[in-house]
Amino acid sequence: MSALTAKMRTLLSVYYAYMLEYRAEIVFWVLGGLVPFFFMAAWSEAARQGHTAYTPGEYERYFFAVFIARQLAIVWANWTFSDWVRTGKLSFHLLQPLDPAWRILADHAAERGVRLPMLALIGLVFALLFPGALVWPGWAPLLLGLAASTLAFLLSFLVAYSVGLLSFWFEDATEIFELWYVLMLFFSGMLAPLSLYPEAVQRAVYYTPFPHLVYLPASYWSGLEPADPRGFAVLGFWALVFFAVARLLWRAGRRRFSAMGA
Repeated sequence: MSALTAKMRTLLSVYYAYMLEYRAEIVFWVLGGLVPFFFMAAWSEAARQGHTAYTPGEYERYFFAVFIARQLAIVWANWTFSDWVRTGKLSFHLLQPLDPAWRILADHAAERGVRLPMLALIGLVFALLFPGALVWPGWAPLLLGLAASTLAFLLSFLVAYSVGLLSFWFEDATEIFELWYVLMLFFSGMLAPLSLYPEAVQRAVYYTPFPHLVYLPASYWSGLEPADPRGFAVLGFWALVFFAVARLLWRAGRRRFSAMGA
């Protein structure tokens, strides 16, 4: 375990330095994630006209929490691994005594270290524009929301990595992940609080991972709706499923990659 810890510490420091070189690009990535604020404006206006059950301030708190939850769970493992297969970089990584998944995971973790100061700056601007919107949720909801967001990131990473592994069989499998993103967009609470969805839709998607990827941490942080702790079990179940899928694809794909003479 100590050897693995030392390797991860080294990888994190290396990838953090690497990500600092792309800090200007990361700024644009963060700005590209401001979409929840557009939905916030629309729902807040609807609230002012009396068309919804929540107040404009509640929508402001909720969509800011959605923005943070989404920023902490962004992944690109599907693109990275697919690029390694297409360009042959994977051959170099296979020569080293470390599963390539750890490199990609360290890449994501280090990027969060560069992203967090930018999120803090956006939070400061948001607090100045909407001074009554940010309310301290308390330590317990804050930590539970962080735990839910971490689990959502882990699941999203495993899904993206599994899609990237399909590049052993397909020339470019990265677009398959777009289907995951579309489903998440509609059923994770990014467009609107899930409590506003028809009950039949809520029941139909509850045991899928999508309602808990964003809505669960956002519920803890915003206090808009009581958070359902059963969402942790759903996220954990799907994380184990996709972990198993990733390991199976890795073992089968590695044999195929070697057989191709790469």
